[in-house]
Amino acid sequence: MMDTVRDLDEYQSKCIWTAKDKMSQRDTHMSWSLAIAGEAGELANLTKKVFVHGHDYDSDRVIDELGDILWYIAVYSEALGVPLSEVATRNLEKVARRYPNGFSTDASVHRKE
Repeated sequence: MMDTVRDLDEYQSKCIWTAKDKMSQRDTHMSWSLAIAGEAGELANLTKKVFVHGHDYDSDRVIDELGDILWYIAVYSEALGVPLSEVATRNLEKVARRYPNGFSTDASVHRKE
């Protein structure tokens, strides 16, 4: 799994040259966090259309939205000076602390963190 996480840094470096640079700290946080929220909203809207409106599930559109979310996460973490592999590794560590025996509803309900 860690080899895959290291590959995220290469992905991140490829994202950077297509990202706007030289933003103020305020604009960095505003731009990238709101962009992530917007893309997550687009993904949620696709899900709504399938399960509420009866549209066909379109995995290609879902993958496109996931890619947009990942791109924004990559450039946001770069703007913070953090390699994407560190974001991924820290997330895996947090999940392992929360669910040392794997996810279960009981562990989720009673987790301390």
